[in-house]
Amino acid sequence: MEFKKIGDYEIVGKIGAGGMATVYKGIQTSLNRPVAIKVLSKIMTENKEIVERFKQEALIIARLTHPNIIHIIDRGIIDGMHYFVMDYIEGKDFVTIIKNKEFDSKKMVDIVVQVCKGLSYAHKNGVIHRDIKPANIIVDREGNGMLMDFGIAQLRTGNVDSNLTVNGALMGTLAYMSPEQKTDSGKVTPSTDIYSLGVIMYEMFTAAKPLGRFKLPTEINPKFPKPLENIILKCLEQSPEDRYSSADELKDELLKILKGAHIKTEKREQAFQGITKLEDKFSLLDIVRETTYGMVYLFERKEDRHLMVIKKFRKRGKGLTESRILSKLSHDNIVKVYGVSGDEKLFIVVMEYMNEGSLKERLIRKYTWQEAFKIGREIGNGVSFAHKNRVIHGNLRPSNILFNEAGHIKVSDFGLEEHYSEGGAEDNWYHNPKVGQSERGDIYSIGVILYEMITGSIPVWKGNQLKQNDLFDILPGRIQRIILRMMEWDTAKQYPNIDSAIYEIDILIGADQKPETAKKKSRISAMTVLLFFLLLAVGGFYLFVTKNIEFYMELITNLLKSYGLLK
Repeated sequence: MEFKKIGDYEIVGKIGAGGMATVYKGIQTSLNRPVAIKVLSKIMTENKEIVERFKQEALIIARLTHPNIIHIIDRGIIDGMHYFVMDYIEGKDFVTIIKNKEFDSKKMVDIVVQVCKGLSYAHKNGVIHRDIKPANIIVDREGNGMLMDFGIAQLRTGNVDSNLTVNGALMGTLAYMSPEQKTDSGKVTPSTDIYSLGVIMYEMFTAAKPLGRFKLPTEINPKFPKPLENIILKCLEQSPEDRYSSADELKDELLKILKGAHIKTEKREQAFQGITKLEDKFSLLDIVRETTYGMVYLFERKEDRHLMVIKKFRKRGKGLTESRILSKLSHDNIVKVYGVSGDEKLFIVVMEYMNEGSLKERLIRKYTWQEAFKIGREIGNGVSFAHKNRVIHGNLRPSNILFNEAGHIKVSDFGLEEHYSEGGAEDNWYHNPKVGQSERGDIYSIGVILYEMITGSIPVWKGNQLKQNDLFDILPGRIQRIILRMMEWDTAKQYPNIDSAIYEIDILIGADQKPETAKKKSRISAMTVLLFFLLLAVGGFYLFVTKNIEFYMELITNLLKSYGLLK
């Protein structure tokens, strides 16, 4: 069936069609902007599992907001057929680019780096793509690579999989599937997507797919860079445990290969302004973020290939003193500051690289109160250490709470001015204007972060009263009281310091773990009592036969000592 209009969208033409769906180019009449509309084939609507998977795709991508993932705008049903609307990207799919060899090798690696960034964001939020292939990567006219078609994505929340695949069915594209995906969909992990990227990279440089006993890239082309070959082969390892542990780790290795070749000359020159003395010792690998407020760069130390972040702020402001203090200190929950310098025009901080991103990138999914409190405790530990060393954070928010490879957090950006992507137009929901930048202000911020992690939303206040939130209201009373006391506007009722809040969190986390411990102790106690009475019975019989009371008493004493009941 051909459409002239779908809801608010006028159909301009057909982009493509597959077995499951047809994709149209349309115009959203209300905003006069181009869109892409994916309509599920009518014959497919008879299959409930496919319909659910199609609907799931819209829900999944709508939750993922990242520059390297195509964004969902809308979804609906027309004439019994399901459709969803996404951003229209003027560009080419990676199939065409690989076939026509439109980019040089460095640009091809750059596209894979961008895909890794999108995948990393999806993986951190529990989404595995499961169908990474060139046809699902589109490159716009500016050379930006974007992932699309999350239709068979597997959403992972904790230990529960929302797997819409029928038991025994193979979902994905066979040539790009990992070995584990071919045998058991239940074994699919983020490593599955990394394997698929390995297939794409092999195909990019050899014009073949790594099937069976495939030739090494250096066997096909002796001049092929050995470091890049090693990266590809690690992605293609048969065992998931032998591949890269994350898309971020793969991205970092590829950036080391590129050595900043994907960065425009003017951007490279800007990166080294004010730090030219570092150029001989450090290589610029990537621009992590660039705003009107400042820039964040990823550098590699040439001597040992160690990665670190350099933040440059366009003018000297708050944070210089705090950074200098922290550069002389160390704490497990604070990002290490290696060095700091500044003048009236430029403020530079060299710091530890945290390759697992920020809490902000992980807030699509909601956290259990136990998960949130464990993270909150680590935030509190770092902030408490800073407070004891006369350092106030002043701008705590999910974007400056970073994760390391082990899953632990470190707090960053102490003392820096409030800054946002567009120069300060956004409200600061994590800040209590009554207490300002102070210890009480940091406690308030942690409370808001905990509230957001558990409920998925920022607290809304009517005066000094918190508006009702169903997810918050069903929490156990003691959990509510801890968070509310941290967010208390009346400082007389708030925690006097962060350690007081940590103390209560520790008790609560410990109490949550006590039932199982208590069960174990009760089992041990029951066994002790049973053995004790059994010994009395046996001992009574032994005394009756032998009348050797000294031996019997020694036996009881040793038993009691073995269970710690007698010293």
